[in-house]
Amino acid sequence: MIFDSHVHFGQYFDDYYTPPRILRTLKLAGIRHFAYSSTSAVVCDDPAFLKEERTAMHELSNGRAHALLWVTHSMLENSKDLSLYLDKRICGFKVHGVSEKWEPFGKALQRVFCIAQERKIPILLLTGEYDQCFAGAYQKICESFINVPVILAHGRPLDQTIFMLKNCPNAFVDTAFMPLMHLKILIELGFSNRILFGTDTPIPGRHLKSSLPRHLRSRIHSSKKIAGENWRQIAWENAVKVFLEK
Repeated sequence: MIFDSHVHFGQYFDDYYTPPRILRTLKLAGIRHFAYSSTSAVVCDDPAFLKEERTAMHELSNGRAHALLWVTHSMLENSKDLSLYLDKRICGFKVHGVSEKWEPFGKALQRVFCIAQERKIPILLLTGEYDQCFAGAYQKICESFINVPVILAHGRPLDQTIFMLKNCPNAFVDTAFMPLMHLKILIELGFSNRILFGTDTPIPGRHLKSSLPRHLRSRIHSSKKIAGENWRQIAWENAVKVFLEK
């Protein structure tokens, strides 16, 4: 059993990744259960359209897809408590500090954390690429909202991710785009119960010359080999604990 904690669908630049397309890719890779967010939120804040997308994914996946709301500033402007965009299928939030600027301890992000705390759901935060998104930048907000599980997507940079895992008991990390050597280091440091397997599907496919399902199968094989006896925890148990257990 594999639970992919980091999947997308929807509008992404010049392409639209439909639910059937994403589901087919994951199925070919051996992944049936996953948490996803819609990249359409970057260009569309229409709650009816976003709900329609989620409904399609839910029905086509037979309930094996678990929705994260990709939160934007415009959503907060339209609905201060985000209630306009929420329904029973939302099991977490996604905040992307590159698609738009989020101050690591700014009022807007604090508001998102307050909502997550009230609803008892986790937040997936992008890390890396830009200074404001480095894992360590989120220390203050993680410490201020200790009851909110925080997944540090990609775990970058590694030294700051390790610091966060050591000092913030509510911090987790996913393996999307993570170098396999970093996964090995994190396991050796004893963080197997804080690592969630993730692929960032379909984004890796935009950088590949071979097929994405083949790449994902290879990634799973290598991760499983590195994780050894810890594989079930990383591939399934941790994600269930973070996303599905209240």
